[in-house]
Amino acid sequence: MIRAIVWKEFREQWVIGLTLIVLGGGLLVGAAQLGDPPSSGASALDVVRSLGLGRLATLMLVVTSGMVCGGALFAAEREAGTMTFLEVLPAARWALWRTKLVAGFALALVQTCVVLVLAAALGLADLSFAGRLVMYGLLAFAWGALGSTLARTTLGSVGIAIPAATIATFVFLVPICLAFAPRGSNFPRPIGWVAFEVLMLLTPLIVSGRAFTAPDRARATRRGHSTSTTRALVWLCTRQLRVVAPVLSAFALAFGFMFLMPEVRAVFVWPPVALVAGVLAGVTAFGDEQAHRIAPFWAEGRLPLGRVWRVKIGLHLLLVLWLLFLVALPSVVRTQFESHTRFGHGRGPFAIIFHERLFDELGPQAWKYLLLPAVYGFATGHLCGLLFRKLVVACGVALMVGGCLSALWGPSLLAGGVLHWQVWLPAVVLLVTARLILRSWTTDRGVQHGPLLRLVGGISAALLAFAVGIGYRVLEVPDDASGAADIAFVNSLPGFDENVAGREFRAAAERYARAAAAVAPEPDRQPGGRGRPRVDERLEIVLRQGWPAHDAELASWLDHVFLDPHLTADEAPWPVMAAGAADKPVGVFESPQLVNTAAATAASLENARRMAVTLLARGLQRQAAGEPGEFLPALRTVMALVRNLRHGSGVLALVVGLEVERMALLAADRWLERFAGPTERLREVIRVLEEGDTGGDLDVEPHYLADRYVLREQMRVPGQWLAPHLVTAGGSDELAAAEADLVSFAWTVPWERERTRRLVGLGFEQGFPGPSLQHTLFLVGRPGAGLFLARNRSIGDVVETERYLRVMRRVGAIKFACRAHLMDRKSTPATLAELVAGGYLRAAPVDPYSDGRAFGYRISPGEELRSSTQLRGGPADDTMIRTVSAGQILVWSVGADRTDQGGHVAPGGVRAEDIVFLVPMHAIEFK
Repeated sequence: MIRAIVWKEFREQWVIGLTLIVLGGGLLVGAAQLGDPPSSGASALDVVRSLGLGRLATLMLVVTSGMVCGGALFAAEREAGTMTFLEVLPAARWALWRTKLVAGFALALVQTCVVLVLAAALGLADLSFAGRLVMYGLLAFAWGALGSTLARTTLGSVGIAIPAATIATFVFLVPICLAFAPRGSNFPRPIGWVAFEVLMLLTPLIVSGRAFTAPDRARATRRGHSTSTTRALVWLCTRQLRVVAPVLSAFALAFGFMFLMPEVRAVFVWPPVALVAGVLAGVTAFGDEQAHRIAPFWAEGRLPLGRVWRVKIGLHLLLVLWLLFLVALPSVVRTQFESHTRFGHGRGPFAIIFHERLFDELGPQAWKYLLLPAVYGFATGHLCGLLFRKLVVACGVALMVGGCLSALWGPSLLAGGVLHWQVWLPAVVLLVTARLILRSWTTDRGVQHGPLLRLVGGISAALLAFAVGIGYRVLEVPDDASGAADIAFVNSLPGFDENVAGREFRAAAERYARAAAAVAPEPDRQPGGRGRPRVDERLEIVLRQGWPAHDAELASWLDHVFLDPHLTADEAPWPVMAAGAADKPVGVFESPQLVNTAAATAASLENARRMAVTLLARGLQRQAAGEPGEFLPALRTVMALVRNLRHGSGVLALVVGLEVERMALLAADRWLERFAGPTERLREVIRVLEEGDTGGDLDVEPHYLADRYVLREQMRVPGQWLAPHLVTAGGSDELAAAEADLVSFAWTVPWERERTRRLVGLGFEQGFPGPSLQHTLFLVGRPGAGLFLARNRSIGDVVETERYLRVMRRVGAIKFACRAHLMDRKSTPATLAELVAGGYLRAAPVDPYSDGRAFGYRISPGEELRSSTQLRGGPADDTMIRTVSAGQILVWSVGADRTDQGGHVAPGGVRAEDIVFLVPMHAIEFK
């Protein structure tokens, strides 16, 4: 029989195949001779130019061969009236379908190979192109076979195959592009194309086989195979949805197009749309039985109500998901045409689809935010559909109840950390309640004692689950007893009126920034094409290397900045304001009560740092001009600024304060190297350095508390920092502000306000290690979680930096004291005790790296100091050598290893060894 069918297929189609080969061959020869070759610069949409006429003709012939061979398999039998001959054969239709398919495929393959051999001979198809054409021909054959199974004529089979393949291409390719497309591209990776081709090949074959063998399955059913209850219920529910589902789908798709308008924000509009979809799907689950009063027949027929309920609920839940998919579909399609701008709207899929960065902030909580209204609408709609006979009343009540329950969960979803059981358990309880009263509903005994008790108990259990979920959100976050210590700390700081020094330093820094911006020089270039460093960079070089002798531009810039010609008559110059602030009691430069955003804080601190650098560079400039005394007021002002930066401020202000102090100590060293007298000025510098000495190790707790207070205030008013993060590419600032206001409102509800208070008190401001991993899970899906998690990650480095600065500060005082002793007595002090006895130092400074011991001090007999540089990245055997002349004073700290090497280590070695400093023994002349 198989051989007979194969022979029959060949006999019926050989004429068509031969015609295609002959005519196609002539077409290929003509295209090869007359057509233009492929153009590499042509657009992919310009098919003729990009492929060339010859390749395009080859492609059309291969696809036509496959489509005609597949389309003639069964449709030609019906058209010729020979289908009955096949149907009466003593064989299953599955075997018949498989045999016809193999025979048709063989014929299509022969035709395709002949066309490809001819195309290759004409130079129209290389091996790669031929391989792709074989795949296209196979796809055309498969879809032609599907059309042949469903149509009565060969032409009709082609008419079915082409639209069906087009629709399938759209349905399969869109989700594959979303799942497999790399960032910045609309096309999937190779694995995505493989999945697409497999789906496009298997889908028509499976549908064709199912359709052709359907009569065999029907006969098997009539022979005694009873239809299963589940299949019967699915059939019943499908018939009940044959009108409802298309109507709801049309409305869902229409609402989906509404989301394409720029002023429509999904975060506001999606919840009510999803709620309505859920309510309608839930009410209509038993709407047909309720409207036509046919439920009693179920009870009389003793139908399995549990199975009925499960099938109906399952299908209507699928209907909800389908409606939500249709609502989102236009937005999903839009993303395929935004290859260059799609990632300007965010990183996550929902942010890209809906053009809203808030979904990026919500992270994994975005799924809950989008699904929760539909789920609660479905649960309340299903229950109300059983309780109220009129579907309109049921929809109205379900919208109110489901909307209220969804709205109560909304603030928590916008605050992050919501667990699955918290949001889904009440909805599940409502569905179970509906199941428990289903039997009494079918018998119309809903008002009796038992059903009423189950109804009231179920609703009470749902409300209890809701209350437990809300309460657990608060109680799961530990309430640290010291969580509010930041409030007491900030209240102990100087108030606005008392914080005169902090306010004046801040105002001086802002005025300096305006003056510096007004006189910024045009960037010039040095010979050889290399760019000259910016003014700020050159100023910092001055602090490290001293004032340059031939930088007239930098000197002119400093003169203009200090003159500040843009001042009005009632404004004081910024150096005067800064010097006046230095004479006031220590204040708070960056008051935690006035910090709004991290960006504003960073800008004001950068202004303060630049102002300090400029003051110090000005002092060194005046020293080079013969006025060394001008450096002392600048140093005093900068050290006062350091104290204001460190006092009562957060960790960022502390870091900037340490950096400013480091630069001040470097500048003081440069000033000392070129100082020639009188010694009274050296004593003034010593007093300034001793006044700035903080004593023991750095206590970071006050700075933590300041940061915690800032974090607390940011959580209280999130709109100030969240709105700028929500502005998308080409988006509206007003819409972003509205979304930020929604988050602000969500965080003000009582339970979320209490949860936020507890979160702030957990100590996230302490950085790593800080709170445990369990505590960080509380922040999942919370907008602005980075404000909690990205703080002060390197606080250990800050503590070490402050300790090293104490070494520099105290050694600096020793240097100035030694130099004053040399100038006053013309002799080198033998010990630190001699400096104390001479009144140059109040006491012998204590080494911060030792256990209360003073710094090492000795006079070199003349030697070479050696130090390893391995920890700095050099080879293990690389050694730093520094030659020291006889009589040179050496001061050293034992360093981080707490081991005293006797100061026999070269300055600038690794910090684990002794930290050695050389005292400038005489003034260096300016060159």
